[in-house]
Amino acid sequence: MKKLLAVAMLALTIVLAACTQSLPNLDVEEYEVPAVPAGLVQGVSQRDGKTVVKVGNTASKTGAFGIVGIPFSAAIDSVFKAYNATSDKYVIEYITYDDATDPATGLTNTKKLIEEDKIFALVGHVGTGTVGATLPTILEAHIPMVYAATGINELYFGNTPGNPVFAVQPIYKTDGRIAYARAINEALFGPNKNEKLAEDATIYVLYTNDDAGKSITAGIIEEARLAGREKDLKVASFEEDTIDAAVKGALKANPDLIIVAGNQAPFNNALVALDDNGNKAPVITSYVNTNAASITARDYSFDFYGSAWLDTSTDEGMADYMEFFATMTANGYGVEPEEGKENYSLNAFAMAGFVAAKVFLEGLERVEGDLTFLSYIEALESAPVDVPMGGQIDFTGGKRWGINSMSLLKYEYDKESKTGAFVKKAEIESIEEINKK
Repeated sequence: MKKLLAVAMLALTIVLAACTQSLPNLDVEEYEVPAVPAGLVQGVSQRDGKTVVKVGNTASKTGAFGIVGIPFSAAIDSVFKAYNATSDKYVIEYITYDDATDPATGLTNTKKLIEEDKIFALVGHVGTGTVGATLPTILEAHIPMVYAATGINELYFGNTPGNPVFAVQPIYKTDGRIAYARAINEALFGPNKNEKLAEDATIYVLYTNDDAGKSITAGIIEEARLAGREKDLKVASFEEDTIDAAVKGALKANPDLIIVAGNQAPFNNALVALDDNGNKAPVITSYVNTNAASITARDYSFDFYGSAWLDTSTDEGMADYMEFFATMTANGYGVEPEEGKENYSLNAFAMAGFVAAKVFLEGLERVEGDLTFLSYIEALESAPVDVPMGGQIDFTGGKRWGINSMSLLKYEYDKESKTGAFVKKAEIESIEEINKK
């Protein structure tokens, strides 16, 4: 299936003349979504009076992004094991492969899962590159994909009933819009740290020259335009070997606030470079980076914040977290982990894997009659889904825009223990609610 996607590949050099700069077009068009044939199914069989459902994913288990893929997959596996022990209707068989964060390998693994392993669904499809590379294959095969561990804007669909793609975590465009809305509306980022930024404050965006960075920045640019403040927005892309130069260029512009748009490893590198170069301006980043385990622990010379869509501070959130904690502990990933395993009881990526598996199971439990691709898709579209530790998500009417409300966290460093942690500074709110402040 031909991909109907046009992505602007413009990589900006650092532009200091804000009033005359031309902001890049980083937005994307939607994919074509073919209808799912009635009765189409694979990966479903019968055994001992139960329906066996085969699911799988490909994730980074080695390399820099193993810090994401390993705990994410461990949580999915743990949820399915717990479910199999109590379900009298279904048995879930879970297959996972390592793609080492290589999109080509991710595509190969995905095709193997669909064509050779004959899975019923992809659950927890991991990685910006892999998800982008495999969307045409997924749509052409009509196979349900529940939860992408990325938020690239290609996952956004506005009105596509029967769409097999179910993004759960926020789309990066929404992520970028919320980051910018927080920047101009929260009474945190002004000179005294208890007031809003001035209306003519300079906000500087450093974004990775990849799908993740460009997708987040597309949302930032859109929100700046909606706020009528795009003339005070500066943007510059960077890659691994240009981080230091990009940071130095940004600091020459004397920004009032910096937004770093990118995934874990490049964000951490940019964060360290900002600190090494004496940055004092507050920094905001994506929700994908609000996991202290993926950040170099140090006493930074500036405050930095990130969004979050999971919240355990409420009664409902804590109840969900306790279920997550019990599930991970039962499978050897608790505070006293089994040999060869690690403690993932506070790991944000493990929590995301828990959510992915639980949302998939919610759709499965809703199916009445024969389990097919179409009956499963229609089940998830039948009513909003409660997301553990994260409110609700609405797939009805073909909506595929992910969670659109997030909280704001701040990184706090403990000098005695030499460790960092994120603490909540603002509740889960929509863009509209943030803009009313």
